This record gives sequence, C-alpha cells and structure tokens, in this order.
Amino acid sequence: MTIRVGTVGTSPGWEELLRQEGVPFGLITPGGSGALSAVVVCRPPTREETSWLREYLRGGGGVMGSAGFLTGLVELREEPIRLRYLEPGEHPLVGGLSLMDVETSSRLPREANCLRTEENAFGVFAGEMLGGWGVVSPFDPGTALEDFRAAERYFFARQERLPSERVSRVSKGEILKYVHIMLQHLHHARGYPYAHVSHVPAGCRNVSAFRIDTDGGTKEEIDELYTIARENGTGFTWFLDVKSHESWLSRFAEMERQEVGLHCYEHRVFLDPAKDGANIRRGIDTMTASGLKPRAFAAPFGFWSPALGHCIDDAGFAYSSEFSWAYDTLPHRPVTGGVRFRTLQIPVHPVSIGNLRKAGYTPAQMAGYYAEVVDRKLRRREPLIFYHHPGHREWEVVRSLCRNVRSPDIRAMTLSEYGAWWERRGALRACLTFDAGMLEAQSDEGAWDTDFAVRVSRWEGEEAEIGFNRPVAINGIAWHASAAYQPPVDIKRTREFDLRGEIGRQFTRLQRRFL
Repeated sequence: MTIRVGTVGTSPGWEELLRQEGVPFGLITPGGSGALSAVVVCRPPTREETSWLREYLRGGGGVMGSAGFLTGLVELREEPIRLRYLEPGEHPLVGGLSLMDVETSSRLPREANCLRTEENAFGVFAGEMLGGWGVVSPFDPGTALEDFRAAERYFFARQERLPSERVSRVSKGEILKYVHIMLQHLHHARGYPYAHVSHVPAGCRNVSAFRIDTDGGTKEEIDELYTIARENGTGFTWFLDVKSHESWLSRFAEMERQEVGLHCYEHRVFLDPAKDGANIRRGIDTMTASGLKPRAFAAPFGFWSPALGHCIDDAGFAYSSEFSWAYDTLPHRPVTGGVRFRTLQIPVHPVSIGNLRKAGYTPAQMAGYYAEVVDRKLRRREPLIFYHHPGHREWEVVRSLCRNVRSPDIRAMTLSEYGAWWERRGALRACLTFDAGMLEAQSDEGAWDTDFAVRVSRWEGEEAEIGFNRPVAINGIAWHASAAYQPPVDIKRTREFDLRGEIGRQFTRLQRRFL
C-alpha cells in the first residue's frame, strides 16, 4: 500500500494544506486509484466520481470531505446554520485539537458524532461509511484556508482577563491540525500506519525562533535585546522600523549572527497598493544604503491583504510574517481567490508582551503565560516562534521565554534559516509505502535526506521517527506514546464578549488609525 492521498478535483487551499502536512498527494480520476490510502474531496463530485467514491468506500477506503460536497453519499440536516467555531470537548478521536474558528454558513451531517458547535450540537461525522471510513465536515478546509479576513480574538490564559490581538478570522493552525488528525484517523481505521514528512529537522523535537519588530525602539532597548540574543547563543530576526532608526541603521549592520529584515519605512499600512509598495521600496533602499540587505518582511500591525500580498511578492522577499493571515501554524504560501502567492509565510504566536501588558499582567504572569504556550506547542508539534517589541522591555520575561525554548532537542534558528529548510522540505519528492509489515520512506533527493525524517503513527496511539531510504519493520520501530494536548475545559470563554476588553480594543484601533 502506498501512503498517498488522492484528491477529487483541484483546490489551491487543499493543496497548500497537504503540502504543509507533508503527505504525498495527487489528483485522481475514477477507475485507476483504488490503492490510495485516503481520498479528499475538494469540490462537488460529478455523478461518475460519486459512483467511484461509493465503490472505493465499499472496498474499505477512507474518504474526507465537506458535507456540502458529499450530498450524494451522506444525509444532511435540513436547516443551514451559521457556524462560528467547533470545539473538541473530550472526544478521544480529536485529542490535540483546540477550539477551531471556521466562520462560515453550513449544513451539518445528520449522523455527526464529534466536535461540537457553539450551540453544543455535534458538527462532524467520523466513522464507518458505506463499508469504508469517512470524515464529513460542516465546512471545507481548503476554502477555509483561503479566507483572508481578520478579526480581534482573545487567547486563552489562566487569568480572568485574556490578551487579544487582531489575527486571521479563521484559525488556520487548527484547520491544519484537524486535517492531520482526520487523515491519521482514516489510515488507522483502515489498519495502516499514517506517515508524513516531519515539519522539523531530523532528530529534533521542535524548532525555535524569536522575531523582533523594532517599532521605534531606542538604542539602549535594541542593545539590551541584542545582549539577550548573545546570552542565548542564537540569532534573533529583527524587522526594522526604518524611519525611527534611519540615523543609526549601521548599528544593526554591526550585529553578529543576527538576521535583519524590513518592517516598514513609515510604520503604517496605507491600504493603497501604490503607497504601500512605495513604503516598502523606500525601506529597502534606505537599508541597502546602510549596508543591510533585507530579504524578509513583516507588515506593521501584522496586517495582510491580497493587495499587500502582491506588493510583498513584487519586492522579491524570501518570506514574510503577518498574523492577520495566519498564526500558530506551519509555514506555507497564502492562497486566496484561486491565487497562490509567491512569498512564503512563516507564522508566529501573535500575543506579545505588549498584549499581555494591556490586559494588566504582571511580569510573573507574563512568564507563566509563555511557559504554558511553550508546553502546548511542544505537545502539538507547533514551531516555537514568538515575537517582541523593544519598547515593551520586560527583559526578564524575554529571558524566561528564551530559557523555556532552549533544549538540546530543540533547534534554535533564525526565521530565514527555518524558511530555507522549509523550502528544501517542499522540494522533496517522498514516496511512503507499507507492505507486509515493512514501512519505507523513499526520496529522489538523497543528498538532503540526513536533515529530513518521516513521522509515523500507528493505531495504538504511538509515534516514531524514521529516516529515508531505509526499510524498517513496523514491529521493530522504537514507538513511544505522546501526551496529547487537551484544551482547557473553559476554552470557549475566549469567544465570549468582554466589555472591558472591547473598550481597550477600540482604543487601540483608534491609535493605529492615526499612527
């Protein structure tokens, strides 16, 4: 059996999700794809494709798709609903998933049995279907990934007041996690291990990176952060507010083992492609004149739109990082309106010390917040990427965060180093096979294999890492059980209205309008 996902139809969003996941995939046509380990339905199938899907399921296959696309295979509830989010509760199938913002209109599968809506109704079906196995969602993950709307969101913390930030309205990291969990379920239900190319270098538990948006920081504040970087023995990635530092940009050129990118010339987003493009070009030209060569970009306020995305592409950056496009997830390229943008996105955790300060947190509470986020990300295998502003200071909180992500099995990288590794990962052409108890991962890029590995899970809930081009007996793998993340029982309070928080957010919005 080849571990490979076939797609019914094409979808830029689904293709990007499967690239992030690192599972081999390809377009199928009815008739010749019975050996596929799973099938994803990316659009309403034709009558011929529906007939093929029935036969594939009757043969024990596994199919994943949205309720709106699978009307020929499943029954739906009659009443359409406005679906804000889904939350996992305590269902064992979806361990590791947290509250998932989807923000769409939808109809629920009649036999839904897991993940609850805000009205506490089951929203997703996962189980036996027509002799095989199916996952029927009330939304299409590929379409969800293409949603570029932003919204103010609260983030969970132990304190009564929650930090907030304007981020992607759809939680794209949870969408990817959902796809991973459900593809894993379909493989395990069929009696197969599930395998995909790891999102971190071989032999690593995770990667860490620290981003600095300089935002008017003084020389003293910049120097203090540089000292912390040297204490930490790693490079930070600095995105420069160029106009604020124009007379002393050479200070950044003198830094050792640090990456320097562009935040802006003027710290604003004009919402005008010509002006935003000019702002980017002026920042690049000014930095270049000071001996700096910015290859990366992070927009003010984490803003992203298709128009700004084209400006970023036109500037030729290697990557950018905007949390209003995506946060707390793996690198990928923005896709929206059928367009796949050229510039790689490397998402960060969007809650900075400034957000925590606005919510009234003490330094000890700030450090505790980040310690819990690090633990959650380790359990969920999310990159440990955080960001800070020099003007928010709190140096001991920054030091505490750096200590929490420092470990022999966590590779510290700059964002450009992780981005370059990710591009190499994307160039791999992996072939994953399982036959007669033997599992093998092959690649046509043998020179790169030592820095890449495959994550494997099996039906007992255990995981392992294997290398490329070395067949292994599945019973001889050193399996280990991983502690699945369970969201807090009161996770839904992050989506409740908070008058005090709303007043603060409106004030921040007014401030930004006049910056």
